[in-house]
Amino acid sequence: MDFERIYALHKFFSNRRYPVPLNDILNEFEFSKNTFNIARNYLCDVLGAPLKNRKGEGYFYDLKSGETYELPGLWFSAKEIVSLALLEQLSETLQPEVVKQLLHPVSKRLHQLLAKQHISQHDWQHRIKVATQWQRLCEPDHFINVSHALLTRQQLEIDYWQWQTDSTETRIISPQRLVYYRDNWYLDAWCHKRQALRTFSVDAICRSKQIANTAEDIDSEQLNAHVTPGYGIFAGQVQGIAQLKFSKAISKRVSRENWHPDQQSHWTDLGEYQLSVPYSDTRELTRDILRFGSDIEVLSPESLREQVKQELEKTLKKYF
Repeated sequence: MDFERIYALHKFFSNRRYPVPLNDILNEFEFSKNTFNIARNYLCDVLGAPLKNRKGEGYFYDLKSGETYELPGLWFSAKEIVSLALLEQLSETLQPEVVKQLLHPVSKRLHQLLAKQHISQHDWQHRIKVATQWQRLCEPDHFINVSHALLTRQQLEIDYWQWQTDSTETRIISPQRLVYYRDNWYLDAWCHKRQALRTFSVDAICRSKQIANTAEDIDSEQLNAHVTPGYGIFAGQVQGIAQLKFSKAISKRVSRENWHPDQQSHWTDLGEYQLSVPYSDTRELTRDILRFGSDIEVLSPESLREQVKQELEKTLKKYF
């Protein structure tokens, strides 16, 4: 039996409230009448689908108001199975040890479904690759503690490594939101020591301990105001708008990128792409500007332009 065909028919009838004439069904799926009858009999006799025929009107699922019918077991189309395989590989990339353990039962069933579609484990594991860059691995125990405290709304005591000073500081935090950004995990949390929202790199947590106190909940609007306005992971109130101009050689590619939800852009008469990006902290923005080399120019503000210029001068000195 072609399970892809069975699945497609099930979705077709599930999404319709009225009988569908046989000819419409045959045209929709490019079936012969015999092929449809085989699939219909399998749906009804083997899977118990409530598929009925109303004379003169067509076929339909005979369900009472509010009633639904689902295929037994775990059913997916071929395309959905491939999507799940991609998701599994992506989950291993996000946090290999932690997520792999949690998804093991689902992965086992997924492998069986892939085999039925004649997709070998070698193919989907080795012919599809999710590449990461600059990923800093988290300690699995700390990742689990952070996730558990976040979802059960408990406070967390952490020892946090400050890479700038190579020192460690103990904080009591109320986790608010876990964010995966540029191949790394970050935790937005209320810091009880600073009495303010802070963003912590999960990989920099050296010790984590869930404590009995209930986590403080920060209003969604306040949390979004902290995280969303500025450029990248360095959140906070917007301090300025960066006006950037890209060379014609790279403009078309850059124009397809999303740097910020509130970005604005336009094209010059010379075919150059100009981008306006709000920012609250210049560190990450400066690094992104520098990676484009001579294909980018900071038009304004002057303070950002000067900062990029100073970084370029310091870099140039290393080569003379």
